[in-house]
This record gives sequence, C-alpha cells and structure tokens, in this order.
Amino acid sequence: MTIFSKRTSCIIGWPLLLSSAVLAGCGGSAGIKLREAVLIETVPPGAQVKVSGRDIGTTPLSADLDKEFPRHWTARVKSDDEGFAFYRRLETLDLKKDGCETYTQQIGETDLARDIKITLKCDPNFQPAAVAAPVAAPAPAPIVGIEQRLRTLEDLKTKGLITEDEYRAQRQRILDGM
Repeated sequence: MTIFSKRTSCIIGWPLLLSSAVLAGCGGSAGIKLREAVLIETVPPGAQVKVSGRDIGTTPLSADLDKEFPRHWTARVKSDDEGFAFYRRLETLDLKKDGCETYTQQIGETDLARDIKITLKCDPNFQPAAVAAPVAAPAPAPIVGIEQRLRTLEDLKTKGLITEDEYRAQRQRILDGM
C-alpha cells in the first residue's frame, strides 16, 4: 500500500508542479514594464507638492515612485479589510497654492497606478501680494571723499601712527569701496 500512495503522489505531484511553472511563466513580469513615476498635476498649475511632509517640488511634477513614495511597513488603516501591518506605498499628499484651499489626501498603491490630476478650490478674487521693489545697491562713495580718506591715511603712515601693513590693508579697503 505504501508503494501505491507514493506512485499516486508522483502522478499527481508532477502535473501540479508543471502547471504551476507554466502559470508562473504566464503571470510573471516578463515583457511588462512596471511603473516608475507618477505625474502629479493641478488646476491651476504651480502648487507646492509635499509627500508626508517632504517638499518634492511644484506641479506639474513627475515623481519617482521608489524615491518619493517608497514601500514601507504600515499599520492597519480604516480602509483595510483585515490584517495588522502591510508592506506598501501609503503616504499623505499635500498640495498648496496661494489663493487656494490646501488639498490633502492619503495616497496608496491604487492611487499611484495612474497619474494624479487635482482641481484645487481657489478664490477667484485672490490677488497675489505685491512684490517689493528690489533694494538698490548703495551709491559708490564720492571721489572727493575717497581722495580725502587716502590723504588722511597717508598722513597717518608718514607720522608713524600706523605700520606699512596697516596702511596697505586700509588703502585696499578704501579702493575696494569705489
């Protein structure tokens, strides 16, 4: 009886093993290009994009999935049917633009399977703050003031009140200010 059961397991085992190998070949990733990036767009464009608090750029933006949405162990969330912890992509996406409401959404694997396009709720009467005029560089010192300072410096050196090194350093500083 023992020999018969071994034969039966061999008869059943090989076809099962062979069909598993065939199915694994059919369902494998050969020829399938896995998604590497997701395009994040907003209407209007120009929103600041943060993923779990990290600033990653401004829309429109192509985000590298492995860099910006890495897989990691996460605790169970309300939408999970069962289980305690999951190895997956699960991040918080924040989109912020002046004059618009901040958009926040928890992003998971299914959301990242396609590009993300969000229409922000913006105030139609929003006016961006006026940009302050650039501060002008200080006007160069008048030539008369520079000549007077160089003469005073020369007098101090002649009277022996400053060393030659101090004279050269101060003279260079005055000339650099022109």
